Amino acid sequence: MDDKIKGLFPITQAAAACGVSRSTLMRMEERGLLTPAYISESNGWRYYDNHNITRILQIQMFQSMGFNTKETSTYFTQGGDAVELLAILEDKLNLLQRNVEELRIRSITGPDMSVQIMTLPETVCCTRRYIGLAWQEKYNAMYDFFHECVENGYVLSQEPLFLVNERTDYLEEQITTEPYPFQVCVPALPESAPENAVRFPSCKVLSVLYCGDYSRIDEAWLRLGREARERGLVPAAPPRIIGIVASYTGREIDPGKYCSRLVMPVAEN
Repeated sequence: MDDKIKGLFPITQAAAACGVSRSTLMRMEERGLLTPAYISESNGWRYYDNHNITRILQIQMFQSMGFNTKETSTYFTQGGDAVELLAILEDKLNLLQRNVEELRIRSITGPDMSVQIMTLPETVCCTRRYIGLAWQEKYNAMYDFFHECVENGYVLSQEPLFLVNERTDYLEEQITTEPYPFQVCVPALPESAPENAVRFPSCKVLSVLYCGDYSRIDEAWLRLGREARERGLVPAAPPRIIGIVASYTGREIDPGKYCSRLVMPVAEN
């Protein structure tokens, strides 16, 4: 027996210990994640030691957490520093929590209205300014501009579309009957957004979540204004209406299941 392989495990034994196939270990090696303890020059057979086995198990653990090859490799090349992986995982957790919340919202049945203080994440958007009043006008503007963004080849984000409404009437316990300016905002991936994209920074907001068809949407606006007054909150920017589940999300969606989040950015104390 070659002294160089004494105490080492052949690839079949290493694979069995980790519950994977030989081809899986070969792929790990091809991707630069794993280097066998010894490779025979005569026949190319791979042999592994205890450190290899534990590394394979760690790679499997990182893969189960959703880390890609580069992220996993960085952990090892940085001497086991997990700070970067932790930050990535926390971002994934925040996204998962938001996804759970969105599905919880989508499961609401019947008209519903709730209020909360929350923080919106930073969003990069393609924007277009319009003037209008009726929700159908706003929907048409949103639909047309979304279509244009796709035609232009922009890579879009999974964040919901929203409108920035240049209005203050809701703060004065009334609903305007006059058209007002509004912006259609189509979220795009930051790294591929066009140069004229607008960056909306993360901000604290007063939110009214309204679920149901649009027949009571004005009540939601009045509720937003009333809550702002009662809480002594000062607007920091024009309000937005975020279409979590809206007519643009699918023809088959029951209007009774629409969910819109009306938010007013608030000034920090």
